[in-house]
Amino acid sequence: MDLALEEIAAAGAAHVEPAFISGYVDFDEGMFAEANGLKLRRTAQNAGLGINAVSAHLDLSGPDAIEALSRRIGFAAGLGASFLITNAGPAANRAAIRATIEAVLPRLEQADIVLALENPGHGSGDLLGSARSGAGFVREIGSRHVRMNHDAGNIFTYSGETMQPTQDIADAIDMVGHAHLKDVVSGAGWAFCAIGDGSVDYASYWAMLPATLPVSVELPLRLKRPGRRDPQRGSAPVDIATIRSTLRRSLDFVNALEVPNVEP
Repeated sequence: MDLALEEIAAAGAAHVEPAFISGYVDFDEGMFAEANGLKLRRTAQNAGLGINAVSAHLDLSGPDAIEALSRRIGFAAGLGASFLITNAGPAANRAAIRATIEAVLPRLEQADIVLALENPGHGSGDLLGSARSGAGFVREIGSRHVRMNHDAGNIFTYSGETMQPTQDIADAIDMVGHAHLKDVVSGAGWAFCAIGDGSVDYASYWAMLPATLPVSVELPLRLKRPGRRDPQRGSAPVDIATIRSTLRRSLDFVNALEVPNVEP
């Protein structure tokens, strides 16, 4: 983790978004103790990085979802994060997902943290399969502490390349509180790559986003999607030179995107 934070800071980033996603990285529920959040916050600060968001996915319809989500809220508070990002769960479990969110709303309000529900990049039948389908659910909850995290790369792959993120977000921007930028090279499978090197149309997407919307660059370079199947974690870590080059190219691309016109 120390090396990762040093590299992210050296690449010119000002913030880092820690991510805890089962199958992508190794961790257990004990990681989400508030003391661990405080420790990670100090480590990031020592590297010159702030933490605005943390991803810690779980199925919000699961039997222990309220307890698990509460742990993650405490962890996010320890990090000093404003956003806690997670998937929601199957559309068939809509009522259970809503009950979980409503149960933790007082804690979100107390910590002043926004729960940002993310659209997935694989599978089917998810409650937030797209921003279009998720916006109505978030509006029903009616709290400023619940919004969507729009993952631009995920909508491209989840839809089987039938939808670019600009098309998906157009009617749901008011319910989006945070965004992830992720890119893939199309082929027989999908390969994750530097932002701007792949098939996701970021020029049009960027022009749609509010100028103040917080975004994170996501580079899951160790994951493979042969045959466009579910993500598989490579057996060996990606070499540091490749990570360093991909991160810097991604940041350079995003920084070069035209900033939307805003009133001074």
